[in-house]
Amino acid sequence: MMFETREDVTSMFEQFRSVDKVDLGSCRALENHALLVMNALDEAIANMDDEEFLIDMLLTTGKSHRRFDNFSANIFWVIIH
Repeated sequence: MMFETREDVTSMFEQFRSVDKVDLGSCRALENHALLVMNALDEAIANMDDEEFLIDMLLTTGKSHRRFDNFSANIFWVIIH
């Protein structure tokens, strides 16, 4: 749904930017990215009792996304809403 309603989010994902919205459900690139996100969330949840690890992991993840053109931290908030 996020890719159907938020063009700013869609434009961030070069690997499936050109995929028709109806085909996103079967897009391998989107599936791979979703698995990466879910693994990161799983790791964050599993380590919630280790504040230092969790903060470092979240900061590292945020910093790694700065390499993308026009990236904004607000994109992370779009995902959870």
